[in-house]
Amino acid sequence: MKRAALLSAGFVYMVLLIEALRAAVAWWHGELAQPGWSDIALICALPFLIWIWWRYISPFGRDCPKCALPPETDRRP
Repeated sequence: MKRAALLSAGFVYMVLLIEALRAAVAWWHGELAQPGWSDIALICALPFLIWIWWRYISPFGRDCPKCALPPETDRRP
């Protein structure tokens, strides 16, 4: 049950992120002459959605000191 809930939450998150990006690009290009409340809400939520992606999903935003360290081997010349 927990796995299904996580998959559902991930799907909802990705749909929100893609739709927010679509609305932001359309607004930026001037295609939204009269944006609706859903477009405005998506554009306003975009920084939060990007922060979630950067902090929890992206490999660049994580604090993983073990990922950046070389393997500890004693290679003395």
